[in-house]
Amino acid sequence: MQERYQRLNFGSSMSSTVKVLIIINVVVFIIINLSRTFPWADIFGMVPVFIVKKFWLWQFFTYMFLHYGLWHLVLNMLMLYFFGPAIEQAWGRKEFLTYYFFTGIGASLCSFLISPGSLTPTIGASGAIFGILVAYAAMFPDSVILLFLIFPMKMKYAIFVLAGINLLGAISNPGSGIAYFAHLGGGLFGYLYLKNEWLKFKLLNFSLANFKQKSKIRPSQRKKPQDKSLDKKVDAILDKISRQGVGSLTSQERKILEQKGRMK
Repeated sequence: MQERYQRLNFGSSMSSTVKVLIIINVVVFIIINLSRTFPWADIFGMVPVFIVKKFWLWQFFTYMFLHYGLWHLVLNMLMLYFFGPAIEQAWGRKEFLTYYFFTGIGASLCSFLISPGSLTPTIGASGAIFGILVAYAAMFPDSVILLFLIFPMKMKYAIFVLAGINLLGAISNPGSGIAYFAHLGGGLFGYLYLKNEWLKFKLLNFSLANFKQKSKIRPSQRKKPQDKSLDKKVDAILDKISRQGVGSLTSQERKILEQKGRMK
């Protein structure tokens, strides 16, 4: 039986979204190092105490663009450069970014829940990058990589080795300064996204503008009976997606979802 390999193409394979993410991270790194006296990590890193006491919720997002050490930045951007383009090519820009930020925010949430009273900032894109590795392993399980640039290994095995190393580090050396739980959290949220069609549908169809608009609806603007009937049908379809996946939908059910989408 012939074995299939997913080849990693360098340079020319870089997608536009991956390129923009790398540029943003590099620019932020340069700015930080040009103005070291500014408390970047305290304000934009994920500091659990500040989130609890000052409600700085933006830190769950902004922390992933901060890197103080050069090698920290280089390693994360290399992983994004190697593995990100194939995923974006398969999913498209919108889903790729949704997944990247979902796993990145999920990673910071896990790190926050482990130590909500910590004053130590968590920074870096490592959680989102681990999520990217999980997605790549799910999509191209038989692709062979050089783990640590030495050991040839199929991606479906390499991801478990990396997860095991992070779990061991989190248990045996919690004060090392490495955000092991953030790495594992990014992988966990990536797994949840890949395995839950209902969650994926909700994330891809979430709109902040629509959310704000719905929160301002007056009693006189409440839904009409036909709208409520449509909502019930949509809820039933979403329940079906969560149980059986998108592929189980009939053409009529897909039309109902499209109709609901046009009403937003």
